[in-house]
Amino acid sequence: MVLFLTLYRLILRNIPSFYKMGRDLWTGFYSAFCQFLSDSDTFVMTNMIYWELVIIEVVKGFLLMSVFSDMLKNYIHEKDVKVGALAHYCQLERSTIYKFINGKREPMSAELVEQIAYFIKLTPLETHQLRESWKMARMGKDAYYIRKSVEHFLCDFPNKSTPPSCDFTPPHANLVKRLSPTQNCLLLNSRQAIDSSVHQILLSEAAKPNGKIALFLQPDYPFLLHLLSTIQPAGSLQIDHIFSLNRTAQFTDAHELYELYYLRNLFPVYMNKLDYRIHCFYTNEISHLQNLSALPYMILTSEFAITCSSDYQTGILYQDPDILQALWNLFHSHRDLCQPAFQTFPIIADDLPSLFQFVARTRASADLLINIQPEACILPFLRRNLLEDIFNYDIPGADSVISMADTLFNNNMQLINDEKFIIYFTEYGMTRFLQEGLFEEIPQTFYHPLNIAQRIRILREIAQCCHNGSYRILKKPLNHLSENLRMCLCGNTCSLTYQTNSGDHMCFAITEPFILQIFQEFLTNMDPDVYYKPEEAEQIIYRMIEHLEAK
Repeated sequence: MVLFLTLYRLILRNIPSFYKMGRDLWTGFYSAFCQFLSDSDTFVMTNMIYWELVIIEVVKGFLLMSVFSDMLKNYIHEKDVKVGALAHYCQLERSTIYKFINGKREPMSAELVEQIAYFIKLTPLETHQLRESWKMARMGKDAYYIRKSVEHFLCDFPNKSTPPSCDFTPPHANLVKRLSPTQNCLLLNSRQAIDSSVHQILLSEAAKPNGKIALFLQPDYPFLLHLLSTIQPAGSLQIDHIFSLNRTAQFTDAHELYELYYLRNLFPVYMNKLDYRIHCFYTNEISHLQNLSALPYMILTSEFAITCSSDYQTGILYQDPDILQALWNLFHSHRDLCQPAFQTFPIIADDLPSLFQFVARTRASADLLINIQPEACILPFLRRNLLEDIFNYDIPGADSVISMADTLFNNNMQLINDEKFIIYFTEYGMTRFLQEGLFEEIPQTFYHPLNIAQRIRILREIAQCCHNGSYRILKKPLNHLSENLRMCLCGNTCSLTYQTNSGDHMCFAITEPFILQIFQEFLTNMDPDVYYKPEEAEQIIYRMIEHLEAK
């Protein structure tokens, strides 16, 4: 025990030095340490558990650092790079470069990593890999993958598409043929058989004047979600979906945070503007639900039910009314225990006061407002006189709408002046505003396009906001956001406004605490490497002004 106590104190005092230790030595030490704990009595275990956790964190830090250092070491060896020459180019001491190579230190900035990559003559892919390994070493594995998951969600946000047409005939003739009058169920022994049955029962239900669908499964079934994102109901169709969320951060095999993976899969369904309602419950680990249950998933309609395995390879199709009623009762009992994770509501001319009230409520307790969208936020610069010039007075209650909008837009400008409003946008996303005088923040039905003089006036104000740092232009990988994405973080609310495939404007409010926290952390601690410096952003806007003035 004295030996381990001595090693423990030594590690605490000299953690950086221990990064020089090889993996084998660390692995051996940690194994011996765990064996020591297992052989100790309860009192010793209780007092040593804290030391074990410390050792674990040290090892994790070492391994993360070693990913970068090993990669750097291999590149230097492969390219036959002289350490002294590299140090001279980077204006560093030779010993500093060796500390990078041995995992005792990491480069201080992304610019330094780029310098090293340029001198070593790395390919673009190799440079990217080195830079990403440095980021992982700097922020930790979980934090790194969470931020990458958010980036993936933002970059992969769907644009609206043309709604396809669906043929509802015959509704479920094949299923009726496959189920004899005396048969209450049918074995589905392949993914193809499940897909075929799901396709038939959902189209059959969508063809009814008042259809209903219930889903009890994780949003990881591409065939089903694609079908829901394209289906066009003949009448009303209510879809209720229950799935579980992790209590802690868990990742897919591709290192994507489960919650954002699910949300990314589900958004095409929202784009289809169905009566789609999500209900969530929490579990310690999703794999428990998937691996330890025989047929944990359910798909219900008014006439059919399917239970299936989590890999969608084995299932049972039911038609018996009693079985169907029992499964519906089970679904409702679980739904009553769930919590709503998201709220959606339309943005329409007849109900603009409700939208303004929602915005006012969310801002009442907000210390900071952060937007991320393709184009710069235009609304704060729509002064009363400009607003009156461009407003469409055919809108019902136009004068009242103008007054409410003027109050909201002035509030935006006050937040900017108080340094409580940050806008992230892209240079590419400004194309439509520059060319046509249009912006997507509010439906085009509410206003007329801005003329060139009005566009230049607004761009000058945007340039000043870029200079002050409140407006920030995004670089890779966020420099080509979907034209349909507008995310606003305001206090304890994160909302997305988007257009459905049919052109309707919707607001999607995230209320689930963990997902909300993920977006809050990402937006409030945006990596400075992904947006231009104030002076660079200001110059980009002035180039836009010069382009318009030349017309």
